[in-house]
Amino acid sequence: MAIFKMRYEDDWKKNYIQEFNEMRENYEKKLYIKQVEIDNLKSEIVNIKQSKNTLKPKEKQITDMDIQSIKDLRFCGLSYSEIAKETRWSKATISRVLNGLYD
Repeated sequence: MAIFKMRYEDDWKKNYIQEFNEMRENYEKKLYIKQVEIDNLKSEIVNIKQSKNTLKPKEKQITDMDIQSIKDLRFCGLSYSEIAKETRWSKATISRVLNGLYD
């Protein structure tokens, strides 16, 4: 009887292969969906990183002539407040100039 295969044995193999292929297709669909989600998140990260780089630092607004003027006034003995009134620069800027930040 081993020579003749029974029909139910062939049906079992076909069913097994069909179920396996269906499972594989479902798994591949899920993988594809997850990969799309990962790609979208990666692109969002890149966009966020690029948007942070658009912020540029404030350029130096004080001129070299202003810096020298502040240093000269301080050398003449004026206080930070007096220099601020004379030059219209803030005391913080005057402090930065005199402490060498703009050198």
